Amino acid sequence: MSKTIFNAPNLLKAYLDCRATKRHTINAIKFEVDLENKLANMQEHLTTRNYKPGRSICFVVSEPKPREIFATEFSDRVIHHLLINQIESIWEKRGFIEDTYACRPGKGNHFGVKRVAVLAKKFWWYGQFDIGNFFASINKPILFEIFKKKILEQTRPPWWQEEVCYLAKIIIFNNPTRNYFYKGDPNLKKLVPLGKSLFDQNEDTGMPIGNLTSQFLANVYLSELDHYVKDDLGCVGYARYVDDFLIFSNSKEEIIAWRNKIRLFLLERLKLKLHPRKQQIQICRHGIPFVGYFIKPWGVTVRRNVVKTLKNQMYRFNKEITALPLFGKTIAEKAQGSLNSYFGHLGQAKTRNLRRHLLEEHMANEFKKYLKISGDWHHLKCKHKKPDPTSLGQNPKGRD
Repeated sequence: MSKTIFNAPNLLKAYLDCRATKRHTINAIKFEVDLENKLANMQEHLTTRNYKPGRSICFVVSEPKPREIFATEFSDRVIHHLLINQIESIWEKRGFIEDTYACRPGKGNHFGVKRVAVLAKKFWWYGQFDIGNFFASINKPILFEIFKKKILEQTRPPWWQEEVCYLAKIIIFNNPTRNYFYKGDPNLKKLVPLGKSLFDQNEDTGMPIGNLTSQFLANVYLSELDHYVKDDLGCVGYARYVDDFLIFSNSKEEIIAWRNKIRLFLLERLKLKLHPRKQQIQICRHGIPFVGYFIKPWGVTVRRNVVKTLKNQMYRFNKEITALPLFGKTIAEKAQGSLNSYFGHLGQAKTRNLRRHLLEEHMANEFKKYLKISGDWHHLKCKHKKPDPTSLGQNPKGRD
């Protein structure tokens, strides 16, 4: 067998990783019905360099704020996993710093909160900054230059480097606005602020929100910022979640000086701009709003907007199950996954009484036929739910 990353075992693994969280979707089922032929065709297109990304589904979500999402076809998701499986360990070992938390195995927002809580105890001041229109402003040629440089530094065979760069280039420079269909209320498109839509950008600018590769490549892009702050500026206290980052110091003047240098670096190196309004410099004991929590040196609480969003979600599920009692089990299973993600978030802070109040006072009685509450009010469980005997395992990385 010729040497290639586009071999059957790699494609099968990528497929299994992809379907771990998409097993019961229509597109995943269609793909699985004709799995052998689908993977064979995929392999042929890749090895002959004829792979072209398919049509995306474009839609707009309104909470917590309006965002434009491009969801790729299932087959393209498999190829995204194929690429990430080849390169993730490279950046995890010798690329990403410890204190960047988004979309990394074992280093999500809960890990980040614990790290920031430690920094809040060590330093007197913090500065919080945000990059304006981040995903829509990513410069594709610069991103590919950063990516390719790292790949060519690896002690890997030339054929491996060529295939990885080939696949990354196609994914990075793909423009989903050329081949898509819109799903949902067209009026929601008007809610997306000017400059945040890919339709507002030129060919060389912008990455779609919603793809696994976009999340990973965003970290690759901003790893330049991470290393500049840590290595060049010598900032010991630093933390980043996507485009929201914190710098810590015992001197307010030092944070101001660092911010000014960071602004120039982002503009000159990455063609990015700091958001003019989403920045603040405060004393740590006043509290740090970060990834849905409010972090103080002596404890962590949940932000009010998270609780408000959870209550609204519970209200919608209550309304749905009351109006459609015949579909109660299906609605309950859907509500379980959604609500448990919120209660997992709440569980990272001292919120036992709040969780109990929400489950006792804000959950409709109809749910009790299908769901039960854990003893510590931490999450919901399905009653009499049998394990899926056909499951080939869960996704260890927690990604789509």
